[in-house]
Amino acid sequence: MLYILSEAVNLARTGHIYLTSRNRKALCDVPPKLYDHWAQTAHHEFPGIPQDAFFYLRATDALLTFFECVRRSNRPCALPSKAADSVWHAWLSWSSESLDAFCERHYGQRIPHVEANAMAGGMELPMAMCLVTARTMDKLDLAGPKVPRLFATDRKLRMPGGYHYYVHKHRMVYALVNKYRRAGAATWVSPGTDPDFLLAAGLIAQDDYDRWLARCMASAGSNAAASRSHGDGGSCGGTAGLVGGDAGSDGGCGDSGGDSGCGDSGGGCGSSCGGGCGGGGGGD
Repeated sequence: MLYILSEAVNLARTGHIYLTSRNRKALCDVPPKLYDHWAQTAHHEFPGIPQDAFFYLRATDALLTFFECVRRSNRPCALPSKAADSVWHAWLSWSSESLDAFCERHYGQRIPHVEANAMAGGMELPMAMCLVTARTMDKLDLAGPKVPRLFATDRKLRMPGGYHYYVHKHRMVYALVNKYRRAGAATWVSPGTDPDFLLAAGLIAQDDYDRWLARCMASAGSNAAASRSHGDGGSCGGTAGLVGGDAGSDGGCGDSGGDSGCGDSGGGCGSSCGGGCGGGGGGD
């Protein structure tokens, strides 16, 4: 009985994605057989990954959003979701020809899958490019700190080994999701998501940065006494790197999807970039 109820709920949730996704046209064109291949193979490369249809469809929708970021930016972008990457890997192993044809049909180009260590110039600029484009698509302030839907994918799906992005002291930070599907204790700022980096890279205007800084300083002023007593340097946070804390701090994630709960903290460790691979882009 519980299994039947669970399947009914999953069916309703997948139907909702098809009805509400901004990628609806492309999503309906994804080969139906891809799900079976993903369900049979993804767990070998991504241990602990769920295999239900809702997880797959949500991850696929995120991958299509990433492809749209590549199309709009016409620059290399970094993919901030292991869940979405699991679908990308499955599609490549099932039929790279099908994937290439799909991308040409919907995004006007083939989008190559590039591992992080093979990204020319590193992951920081591709991550920044993806973030600014995703915020533009979600109609968010470009300097932040809100987490766009694409970057919230792994947190919402509780993807094992994924990136749990949330807002801490007016900056977007992340923790890794452990094998228990909980956010690890170590918290990081990806260099490519920091407002100072976005400004220096020319991806946001000075006005965008100034609005973020004004909110940041206003919050710092209202919490000055607490900051001095705790010696934490104010409410704006620090520069990129390990920032400590847990993934449930500051009372919410501040993402654009409305799911503000950050989940429980747990064991785990950080990493250096907050994204595992990248792709696409015409460049200069």
